[in-house]
Amino acid sequence: MPSIMWFRRDLRLADHPALRAAMAAADSVVPLFVLDPALWGPAGPSRRAYLGASLADLGQRVGGWQLRSGDPVREVVTVARAAGADSVHVAEDFGPYGRDRDARVELALAEHGITLVRTGCAYAVAPGRVVKTDGTPYRVYTPFSRAWAEHG
Repeated sequence: MPSIMWFRRDLRLADHPALRAAMAAADSVVPLFVLDPALWGPAGPSRRAYLGASLADLGQRVGGWQLRSGDPVREVVTVARAAGADSVHVAEDFGPYGRDRDARVELALAEHGITLVRTGCAYAVAPGRVVKTDGTPYRVYTPFSRAWAEHG
């Protein structure tokens, strides 16, 4: 059974934790990118040009590429069901819009027995991972930067 790799902010192929997880979970992976009107609409010409070039490059390197436009809930569910996938893999998004979108996608996928799997994120270190020994966040930059560098 295939899995879906839903690319969003992180379009890299090398060293991509979510892509690795998708490949480990299934015999084949369907790569997907959804042009979300909520994000694409307000994007300026430079951002659109950069994203377009990045998507074209990714499309040349990856077979079976699915580039969709529209509501991510509808598009992700449609592609996953058409592929017969049992999982959709993503890099976790920590922004307010991303969290809300992912929660809506997760609920819609679950209605069809499909799991949304969050692995890694688009950042070098996920937000909230670098904290003081007592578990609270740093309030001063220098100790934070040292802890971040030690985190790896």
